[in-house]
Amino acid sequence: MKRTFIATMAAALATALLPGVALAADPPANDDFGSATTITALPFSAKISTAGATRSTDDPTACHYWGESTVWTRYTAQEDGFLRVSSSGGPAIGVYTGDRGALALVPGACTYNSGFPADVFPVKAGTTYHFALIESYAWNGREFTFDLTTIPAAANDNRASATVTGFPATLEGDLRRATSEPDELTASCGPDADQSVWYRYTPDRTRSVHVSRSGSTVLSVRHAADLSELDCAGNSDYHGLVFTATAGESYLIRAAQNAEQAGQFELNLVNAPAIKPSAYASPEQPSVFDDVQFTPYSGDSLGRELVSGEIQFGDGATTPFTGTQAVGHRYAKDGKYTVRVTGTTKDGRTGTTEQVLEVATHDVKLTGLSLPATARAGDTKRIKVSVTNTRYDENVRVSLKRKTTSGYYEEIGYLTQRVAASPTGKVEFPFAYTYTAADAAAGQVEFKLVAELDRWEYDDAQPADNELVAVTAVRAAAKTPANAAIS
Repeated sequence: MKRTFIATMAAALATALLPGVALAADPPANDDFGSATTITALPFSAKISTAGATRSTDDPTACHYWGESTVWTRYTAQEDGFLRVSSSGGPAIGVYTGDRGALALVPGACTYNSGFPADVFPVKAGTTYHFALIESYAWNGREFTFDLTTIPAAANDNRASATVTGFPATLEGDLRRATSEPDELTASCGPDADQSVWYRYTPDRTRSVHVSRSGSTVLSVRHAADLSELDCAGNSDYHGLVFTATAGESYLIRAAQNAEQAGQFELNLVNAPAIKPSAYASPEQPSVFDDVQFTPYSGDSLGRELVSGEIQFGDGATTPFTGTQAVGHRYAKDGKYTVRVTGTTKDGRTGTTEQVLEVATHDVKLTGLSLPATARAGDTKRIKVSVTNTRYDENVRVSLKRKTTSGYYEEIGYLTQRVAASPTGKVEFPFAYTYTAADAAAGQVEFKLVAELDRWEYDDAQPADNELVAVTAVRAAAKTPANAAIS
């Protein structure tokens, strides 16, 4: 008898210790949708287990679609309101309405999709809500506490009950506890965000207000008097709201989201940063021959553009602008000019900054090209060109190029010289060229001379007068030996 008992215990112990061998638990009573635990009164809190749970072929997949097992509870709402559902230390929860095989997920009521440990969602009296408690892996059966309770709507759910806020302020809320009013004033930048809460702000002095946020929230601000919208910040606008609040006037700030994305949020009301308008000048280093295009920018860390302003060009001229449209200006002489930009954003912030623009006209010109009209193959002839310069002393590089049979110009020589500024003076750049049999076969040589400023800081103001082209007709070499001297 003892030996039989010992053998039985040993076999049981061996089975328990064998790796990979598990004893399957019986499915829980509420394993199937049809046998869901019915909740009759709230608040409700009970221990529930998913040990041994399975998944039916018609279980919905709208929440946590790869879940391998489910257990079910259900509740029929007694009145309109909000419910809070949670599974402390338990699986994901999906909340559904409808009948078996045609269940619809309550918008936003999926703890896995929303990322919250508990879900809050609105309910309608007489509607039955089915709670699927979903395990990712069937072997991960466990016991946990399931809670379901009513929760009040947000105190500032309606526009008429907007929370009065001071300044500065940090405001917290949960849009899962918000509803849409019959006359809901949706935001122009997020008309589908229909669950909203409201705040009322009346400044004691005029100031520019920035409303930043955390969480997925569509923000808008309106005049309380006529409900006209001042600013709007959609889901993709991470800067938030900015508006000028006039002392004594009331403003309504609305935070909203649709049911799918509704969640907790935080708003911060602070002073809006100052703007620093500027104007980008193109070209950046202009000459007196350039029509300089000034494109205004707001310099606003909140990304708001200018709607109006003026540019003082520093030479006595002033031009207004609208929006970000560029305005043009030409300076009559070289010099350093203090450009003053004043601009205003749509929200009413105004700023002024100054910047220095240097106008410097660096301009050289090729003149006096001298080369033979005709030559023979084998002749070496002089080619001379002059560079004039009336403004600044310059280092000038002149390149001698020859046109090839393929049509492009190849460089065959260059010279770099200092060309002093002079009202009448000029500097010659001498070259020499030996004509070839190939030139004679072609019948001519086409030369191009190109002058460039030998400095990276500036470009030549009028490049069109920096090139000269000339042609020498070329004949075959003379039968008698040609004079080798350069002529």
